[in-house]
Amino acid sequence: MLLKSDTISRYYSWPDAFILLLVGGIVLSGCKTKAPENTTVKLQTPGTKYITYKGQTGRRTNITLPDSSHVILNSLSVLEVPENYQHGNRAVILDGDAFFTVTPSTDTFTVTSDKLRATVLGTSFKMRSFSSQHGATVNLLTGKIRVNKSYHSASDNQPEILERGQMILANNDIDLMEKETYHPEELETWLSDTLTIKQANPMAVSRILEEWFGVEIEMRGDATKARIITEAAFYNASLEDVLSNLSAQQDFKYKISDNKVVITF
Repeated sequence: MLLKSDTISRYYSWPDAFILLLVGGIVLSGCKTKAPENTTVKLQTPGTKYITYKGQTGRRTNITLPDSSHVILNSLSVLEVPENYQHGNRAVILDGDAFFTVTPSTDTFTVTSDKLRATVLGTSFKMRSFSSQHGATVNLLTGKIRVNKSYHSASDNQPEILERGQMILANNDIDLMEKETYHPEELETWLSDTLTIKQANPMAVSRILEEWFGVEIEMRGDATKARIITEAAFYNASLEDVLSNLSAQQDFKYKISDNKVVITF
């Protein structure tokens, strides 16, 4: 059996079935989800030139913008920054997973993906929105943020205002955007780059790695006999480092190709 787990944080308290529906779900072999039509090119302002940053596979890339705002770009995520950014055009485009620490200014700072648009003056937050997936999230860590759909919705185009501990769950396939709560301490742990895995079976491990590194995991073979990871800790480790360690413990082989990992038991 071929089994692929979609990206979802293990910390949400929603019923598993609804969360899996929201972010794209567990997909059995032969079933495919339709990729969203929008691309970052369609989101660009006509006549404006952009500088493109791309994250490395299984690693985080640190970017400092002209106004000293800081971006942590996750694995193979893409950030497009307008060349006239420092002249009042603080509007970037994201396809992927990134954490933003925005320098306060009288000019708003906007992150746009194919599903969501987040607008702030100065705050810190994480957005995850891959054009290849229907699900997207925004987690606010400090300050306030306004989030709305980046496309016209036939049902609801009203923005949501988030404060610390609040997040947005969205899915453009079912035209849904909901405000929920999360544990900000977990995002702070992500920022510290200290990955801890406790009492996790292969499915749980795959979800943790998807969330942590912004990759897609596909599992093949029979994972039911694999041992439970009782506790493992990694600091500032790459995806390759983590998989090498876990493969020895759970007896699997893996292959990393771009932003996808195939794990075979």
